[in-house]
Amino acid sequence: MFTRSPRLASAALAGALALGSLTVPVPASAAPVAAPLAAPLAAPASVQVDGAVNVRDIGGYTAADGRRVRGGLVYRSASLSEVTDTGVAQLGRLGLTASVDFRSGLEVTLSGPDRLPGGVAPVAAPIASLSPTLLDLMPELLQMILADDKPGEFMAVTYRSFIHDPDTRRRFADTLRRIAAGQGAVLYHCTEGKDRTGVMTAILLTALGVDKAQVYDDYMRSNEELAEKNEEELAELAKYGIDPALIEPLLTVRTSYLDAAFDQIKRDYGTFDAFLTQGLGIDAATQAALRTRLLQ
Repeated sequence: MFTRSPRLASAALAGALALGSLTVPVPASAAPVAAPLAAPLAAPASVQVDGAVNVRDIGGYTAADGRRVRGGLVYRSASLSEVTDTGVAQLGRLGLTASVDFRSGLEVTLSGPDRLPGGVAPVAAPIASLSPTLLDLMPELLQMILADDKPGEFMAVTYRSFIHDPDTRRRFADTLRRIAAGQGAVLYHCTEGKDRTGVMTAILLTALGVDKAQVYDDYMRSNEELAEKNEEELAELAKYGIDPALIEPLLTVRTSYLDAAFDQIKRDYGTFDAFLTQGLGIDAATQAALRTRLLQ
């Protein structure tokens, strides 16, 4: 049924899990912190790469000290497995030295490896959406089961897992260190460039002192970048009698998803600075190197 779109197969599987039932205890659950309204921002331009979507330079945002994030050093995107020959040439003009792939092994098997220019190192950094540490988040799992919007709650729990899971934190930390090392431009991506990639970007921009309004603006922009593709895939689902409303929360981003990640940082570490040093193991020297390299 979904052989033409591994993404739809993954979304349908996640939706089935989100709509399933589990037997768990009934502990209390704190509500996530609400996101601030995004301030008007001249966002960095999208990067044209034929065969890929949601490709962006993270440069251009303003840090608290008035400096701006340099362009041409860090890129985020969706999967590069369907990049055309033209797209490979376009990637070649970005000065990339590495492409960090957050997709799981199964996703790579279903969709194929990155298509990259010569000289760009493929870096496997698999992050599983269904981490075993989800079981540590019993209050949130219960909320997901009882909520009317189970797929949306499932996504919020998944974002919490990105913060709570040590393997995921290690992937994010390794990527930060790679960027700080200053060995050419770095691109990182997952399948759609919105969830794992979105959290990675939120962590990086926050570490650089970019305010939350701009961080959320960048995060929510995935809905615009993916709108045409999502519309096509939801229409395909409707042909098989599947209610698009059940899948739409899995194909888009919401402020509440990123709220959940930041709230988990607060629960597990108290502050973002403690998360950087204790949760990710990013020492003061590496943080300084990130700011020196990426701020101007």
